[in-house]
Amino acid sequence: MVLEREKRRRISVLTLTCAFAALGILPGSAQEPKPKPDAETRKIEQLPGSDAGFYCKNIADKASEARLAWQTWKLVGLEAKLRERAEELERKEAEYKAWVKRREKLLENVEGQVVSIIARMRPEMAAAQLSTSDEDTATGVLLKLKPRVASEILDEMEPARAARLTQLMVGFSESLEDRSF
Repeated sequence: MVLEREKRRRISVLTLTCAFAALGILPGSAQEPKPKPDAETRKIEQLPGSDAGFYCKNIADKASEARLAWQTWKLVGLEAKLRERAEELERKEAEYKAWVKRREKLLENVEGQVVSIIARMRPEMAAAQLSTSDEDTATGVLLKLKPRVASEILDEMEPARAARLTQLMVGFSESLEDRSF
């Protein structure tokens, strides 16, 4: 019985080997690769009369129009961004000019007589006087006073008001290059 099975197995392996050889499936009998078309064959395939040639010819104008439309779209977008940036810079310039005008006006409004009167007052009395005036006037007076006198007056003021006036004084005394917009 074992011998019969062995025989059958050998017969089936032999039969399968013959079948594979006949069909060309065995590794030794691989198909040869197709030869590459030579230059003349490729030229024939790419003749203007071929489908690929007609397609390329028909699509060329549309492709260049699409590329031109895309480039135009990109330029319009960049132009809009540039316009936005220019407007922002114009706003900043207007803000800067307004700040300079305000500073000049403030310094012109404060006359030397008022400053000399405040400078001769006791610090607590000067602080009371400046506390009742508007911030711009108080800032202008403090800027024209000697630093020691101004600090004594600020020391006598309410802390919140003194802090606000000091902040305004720093803003007016900063050089324009130091200001950040």
